[in-house]
Amino acid sequence: MINYEEILDQARQLSSDERLRLADALLEEELGFGMWRERAEMKDAVAYVDRLREEAMRTAHGRLKTAEEFLREVKAFDE
Repeated sequence: MINYEEILDQARQLSSDERLRLADALLEEELGFGMWRERAEMKDAVAYVDRLREEAMRTAHGRLKTAEEFLREVKAFDE
């Protein structure tokens, strides 16, 4: 069985573009876990989190929350 050091040595022999492709392929396999791995929105986890943050910053009517509204909501989470 090939060990980590051997794999690392082989990866160091790749070109910069090949290393990026390898890193992307490995990250794609590792992103998410369990049921989350198969969810469509996890294909672009950054966009998913950005959308959640954007939604959290707005009221149900789409207006940006004021600082007071946001803090009141955060405080309610702790209650």
